[in-house]
Amino acid sequence: MIKKFLFTVLLGLSAIASSLTIDSEVPAIKIKDQFEKEHTIDANVKTILFASDKGTSDILKDYLLSKDADILTKNNAVYVADISGMPSLISKFVALPKMKKYPFSVLLLDDTNKDNFSKEEGKIIVYTLDNSKVTNIAKISTKEELEAIIK
Repeated sequence: MIKKFLFTVLLGLSAIASSLTIDSEVPAIKIKDQFEKEHTIDANVKTILFASDKGTSDILKDYLLSKDADILTKNNAVYVADISGMPSLISKFVALPKMKKYPFSVLLLDDTNKDNFSKEEGKIIVYTLDNSKVTNIAKISTKEELEAIIK
């Protein structure tokens, strides 16, 4: 009985921690932004822009700063950044103070939710959603490609 229970729990945890793939259902993911405000990735979100390294974060940041402050809202999009590997002192005293100057929210991954997203060095992973279901995954690396997705 205990073995069955443990197996079921472990199976459930592995399903939650797996990366998003095409046709997968996106559970309501709660993520805090640079202001410690909690956001939920739910059925209203149509696009997730995921940056897993500094280079891709810089591309996203520079692009979004060149647009209207509500560009993400108008596109039902969220910007998610993985800072889970960053030393806490660096994130607390360097990265977060810079991010607090941005006119848009940056949802920050921590150790509890970092495995939901696929990572590829030098690529922004763009998840297209329809009613909380992943319909497309694109890997981009330029502002021009970003422009075609978020206008």
